[in-house]
Amino acid sequence: MGNAAIRMAGLVVAAGLALSACTGSTPEADADASPSGERASASPSASPSSSGPVKPERPDAMKRKDAKGAAAAAEYFIELYPYVMATGDTEEFEAMSHRACDYCRGTLENAAWLQKTRGSFEGGLTDAVLAKTYQRDELTGVTPFDFMTSQAEIWIRDEKRNQIDHVSTTEFEARVEVGRHDGAWVIVEVAPDPGSDQ
Repeated sequence: MGNAAIRMAGLVVAAGLALSACTGSTPEADADASPSGERASASPSASPSSSGPVKPERPDAMKRKDAKGAAAAAEYFIELYPYVMATGDTEEFEAMSHRACDYCRGTLENAAWLQKTRGSFEGGLTDAVLAKTYQRDELTGVTPFDFMTSQAEIWIRDEKRNQIDHVSTTEFEARVEVGRHDGAWVIVEVAPDPGSDQ
């Protein structure tokens, strides 16, 4: 994986956009199916840097089993992105990733690549605001949400601290699909809002 691959997943929604466009897939898996069994994890020994980003606080609302709980899980997952990329701590992100989620897989692959190459991810603080909640699909158990999302500038550097990529501050609309597995929320997909002009 090289510079172009990092750019593809540089933005929280760009990863979903690029990967979905390449595969042409739409999340159709049963939300109760197990999360990914084959994961592109970062090194298990990866640990957060003392000077790195602070892990977002897991909201109490995620304990709820209704739409508010699902929305809280979606918001938390989006805002977890820069922490995962900067630290290589993918454990919780993986646990919340459904096996059908292309965006999730792309993020984990890029986090693993950064750890393997000893590169670094800087910036990217992400803020997600719920814009719309859709009705839960009774067949799949998936609830879609639209979020207005903003993400700070991102710098990708190699092992020698040379800049190899840069993504400007970005605002975008994201569609996040959330389901349940083993009593916990899982993210089925993150992609551009179909109603936006992205």
